[in-house]
Amino acid sequence: MKNKEIHIGKAIRTICKQRGYALAQVAEEAGMTKQKFDYWLKKDDIPVKKLCTISKAVGYDFVALFVQPKEEDQEAKLTLQIEIPKDKQDEILKLIKDKSLYEILKNKTVNS
Repeated sequence: MKNKEIHIGKAIRTICKQRGYALAQVAEEAGMTKQKFDYWLKKDDIPVKKLCTISKAVGYDFVALFVQPKEEDQEAKLTLQIEIPKDKQDEILKLIKDKSLYEILKNKTVNS
């Protein structure tokens, strides 16, 4: 959902619906009338201070929708699939320092 083309009002409506919040409830929690809240939801942009107030009322960080994560914060996933000969499995698994990972891998490779 990280997109510069996002319509923040639609995003707020979607999250409120997903979380089971009535818009009137969120408006009250954010300290505004339902009419004023509807006004903000129809606009193309909402001031950051107002967006933070709405975020707090909903329990969702709407500001984060517009912030690109730093490169080092982005999660990288790597899947490595190798076939280990049966006679080498224990030897290789013992090289793994994390004992809980050792047990998981040992059970996976032995049972596979």
